[in-house]
Amino acid sequence: MIQKQTKSRGFTIVELLIVIIVIAILAAITIVAYNGVQNRARTSSAQAASNMLQKKIEAFNAATGAYPVTGSSLVTQMATVNESSLTGAGVTILAAAPTSGNGVNSIQVQFCTVPAAATGYNIIYFNFTTSLTVTVNGGTNGTACTTYTNVTP
Repeated sequence: MIQKQTKSRGFTIVELLIVIIVIAILAAITIVAYNGVQNRARTSSAQAASNMLQKKIEAFNAATGAYPVTGSSLVTQMATVNESSLTGAGVTILAAAPTSGNGVNSIQVQFCTVPAAATGYNIIYFNFTTSLTVTVNGGTNGTACTTYTNVTP
């Protein structure tokens, strides 16, 4: 009598669990890497907006011989000089420091108030990689500034 051996086809439960675990690990690694890329892109966008605004403020200073004053709207003042206009720039000027919720293209600007005429400024943007705000100092004449005032958006 000859016995026939039959081989069952399919996967065991252990093999299926191993495949599911491997897929879960790869998905977790991908999600973490994707979040890091997004944070670096957001930081880069905020930094580019900061650099653009710094150039516009310096263009305003070159055209008028002074930085904008803190008492009136920065956007309105910058619009008086074509080279420094913020219209269509896609940047939002905030009265308070930017956060992770509003910091992609939102910037806070502070102008030096001591001495009396603004001789320098700070541009503050949010770094999504470190979750901290970054201050970029600007000004042309090197006068030490001890007090800064937030500008009116």
